[in-house]
Amino acid sequence: MTRPAGLRRFVFDTGALVGLERGNPDVIEALERILAGELEGVVPRTVLAEAGRDGTHRVRLAAAFNRARRIRHGSLVIDELTPERAMEIGRKIGECGHDDVVDVNVALCARSSPSGVVDAIVLTGDRDGITRVDGALDRVIIDV
Repeated sequence: MTRPAGLRRFVFDTGALVGLERGNPDVIEALERILAGELEGVVPRTVLAEAGRDGTHRVRLAAAFNRARRIRHGSLVIDELTPERAMEIGRKIGECGHDDVVDVNVALCARSSPSGVVDAIVLTGDRDGITRVDGALDRVIIDV
């Protein structure tokens, strides 16, 4: 897996969680490095909701979160859907015209708050959806 230089944080889209369950080597490598404490990982709550709709894409992710808890470090976290984030998602949908809440939330998670600087790599199976929200993310996407 080739990742953009200087970025140490990964944001997982639903496609990455599906890839994890299917044994995608890029997703597995990223997760292993996150659990080793070398990198950080973020799974937006909206991604968990979308991935969990059929109940089949949670086994490896649940194991990873359990392992992260045992290790006692915050290298793998869930980005909560707070009221503030929900409003931010709504505003971004209005700006970009792309109404996929999950794509918009993933794109927002890839930028630092409050500076807005792109500070994460996005693992996704939907490059087009993410770049419809934020074209600058095209350079930090790893297709899975």
